[in-house]
Amino acid sequence: MELSRGRVAQFYLLVFVATHAVTTTYRMRGGTWNSMGVFLVANGIMLIPGLAAILFVRFVLRQPVLATLGLRFKPNRWWLVAWALPPLLMLATLGISLLVPGTAYDSTMTGLGDRMGFSSHDAELLRAQAGFLGLSPLAGFLAQGLLLGPTLGIVGGLGEELAWRGLLHHGFIRRGFWRCSLMTGILWGLWHVPLTLQGYGYPIHPISGTIVFLAYVLLFAPVLTFVRMRAGSVIAPAILHGTADGTVLLTLALVRGGNDLTTGWGSLSCVAVLAIVDVLIALVVAGSSQAPRARAAPVEFKGEGVTLRDRGRFDR
Repeated sequence: MELSRGRVAQFYLLVFVATHAVTTTYRMRGGTWNSMGVFLVANGIMLIPGLAAILFVRFVLRQPVLATLGLRFKPNRWWLVAWALPPLLMLATLGISLLVPGTAYDSTMTGLGDRMGFSSHDAELLRAQAGFLGLSPLAGFLAQGLLLGPTLGIVGGLGEELAWRGLLHHGFIRRGFWRCSLMTGILWGLWHVPLTLQGYGYPIHPISGTIVFLAYVLLFAPVLTFVRMRAGSVIAPAILHGTADGTVLLTLALVRGGNDLTTGWGSLSCVAVLAIVDVLIALVVAGSSQAPRARAAPVEFKGEGVTLRDRGRFDR
């Protein structure tokens, strides 16, 4: 099933209005994106696209919810890849961030408050969390992310991914891997724009930060789409998303110097890492499209509509 432009617009309008009605109410009641409370609020916001997707499929499209959203619960090795990949991405982003002039590794996390726009009190609370199980800050952040990613983190991750790599993926994937990644990436990024313009994630440079954020999202979308297709289930990108959110602090807290544009996940350092990953994905995609198309292998995942083995579409 390929979604018409009208259906896409209806769904997106529902998600956008519902989300930003909640965020506007939060801000009008004195909420801020630069406090510890943002983590709880952000996880609540992440549930809105997924809930909207379920309702839209059930009552508007009148299609089977599980099949349409890609909710397949049989684990495979790509679930493990989705769990292990975020720490590698974060460590690579940390390494690139430390190449930025004026930065240095800082296990005391003295610059955490300035980097995230947090108060000194909130920054101290985050430093305390880094001592998880008596580990070093780096190991503590990694352990937290790996434990929380596929458990608590997957709740928010699945909330978003049911929309972007669930319903919209189902509707766009017949147009090809790259077009699907681009279209879902654009819609996913624009959904965040009202928040980033208010300083969410970019407290120092909200306008230029929004541009960097959109580049980051467009480069991250193919990674999530690739994992989604390989796993044959939206659960895998939800694990990846949740684990990435759980480990993101190690790219922010352990760097002294730099700013919200140059260091940390979602910055230009992150963009560089994801660009390299996308090149690797492109090589895999190109390799998958080299086989003769006349007798392409059958669809690998029931209900998916297209997979890496659909030679005739995947390279477009």
